[in-house]
Amino acid sequence: MKITGVETTIIELPGRSSYTWRSLQVPIGRYIIVEVRTDEGIVGLGEAPAILSWGGEHGRYFGEDPEIVSYLVERYFAEALKGADPFALRSMLPQWDIDVRGYPYTKAMLESALFDIMGQALGVPVCQLLGGALRDEIRLCHSVGIAPPTEAAKEAAQVFEDGITWMQIKVPGEPAEDLAILKEIRRVVGDEAVIFPDINRGYREVKTAIASVRAMRDEAGICAVEQPVEGAAAMAAVTAALDIPVIVDEGCWSPQDAMEIVQRGAADVLSIYFTKAGGLIRSMEIGAIGRAAGLAMNVNGSLEGGVGNAANLHLSAALEGTVLPGVITVNTLAGREQTKVGGVFYTDDIITEPFVYADGCLKVPNKPGLGITLDREKVEKYRVN
Repeated sequence: MKITGVETTIIELPGRSSYTWRSLQVPIGRYIIVEVRTDEGIVGLGEAPAILSWGGEHGRYFGEDPEIVSYLVERYFAEALKGADPFALRSMLPQWDIDVRGYPYTKAMLESALFDIMGQALGVPVCQLLGGALRDEIRLCHSVGIAPPTEAAKEAAQVFEDGITWMQIKVPGEPAEDLAILKEIRRVVGDEAVIFPDINRGYREVKTAIASVRAMRDEAGICAVEQPVEGAAAMAAVTAALDIPVIVDEGCWSPQDAMEIVQRGAADVLSIYFTKAGGLIRSMEIGAIGRAAGLAMNVNGSLEGGVGNAANLHLSAALEGTVLPGVITVNTLAGREQTKVGGVFYTDDIITEPFVYADGCLKVPNKPGLGITLDREKVEKYRVN
């Protein structure tokens, strides 16, 4: 089998709400998809939910956006892939890193498409190519965007009604405001909901972070805290001082990052994105490091559309070790809604069938490849010219 062409399309999905986090500068949902074509008629799909204002600690990893991804594919990757065997993926990855330094979202999108091709050709789902599925459904964690306490609590209550009991709460990184948001959510949802704040590196001082997180633990019953500070040294100090799990996100992009986190004791939970890692292969390597070190993991992302979310589900199914509920989208098709608010960030999508939702979980696709098909009418409807 040979690759014959690569095509990218920028789409913009309609949002359910004005969701945001501390450093987000643009609306979510304006993403890019890729179609990699072969001489056997198999087409592989990938998605890059690239956001220019989203990146790693201290500028070590920087933002991408759909136009940057499109340029890189057209200028560098499309020609290099033409004529290549998609089954030679592992030999391609080192060359990609030589040809283009960084840009993991772009590479993850292309890698996803090659996995999709291989799975379709072999008649197996992508999770089987990753070593097999350890779970066939993935428990979800809904992300509540930054909002005043009453609005955030209203959304949390609706999410709980939809059957999702885990919630990541985005907060602005101001201790008093953060505590007020978490306390109001706890008051409204009661004790059965599992809630934790995501501070997105918002606290500048370690002692401030420790004091603020302890207050949220004591007064709002949080179960964990995500990325309270920036940098491995600061994260290690916070982790050592707290008796609840600390989740690392912006600080964990690569297997090398995961090794440093383990060595420094800089977190208790690794938040893995297949996009941050540059693809599913590197994500599995991060997962292996976490499992060997006795750390829990979750699979989060940049609130992907249906194409990217398929990769999230296959990765979640294949990871070994303790996998906590992840912020994974319930991809909604207009008129075929499965939840009202829980997991819903867009009111429509470009796939023909939604992933099956039940009791706070999504079923892992079991069809060959990623297990999805594009709705061509929806692609044209949401295409950005």
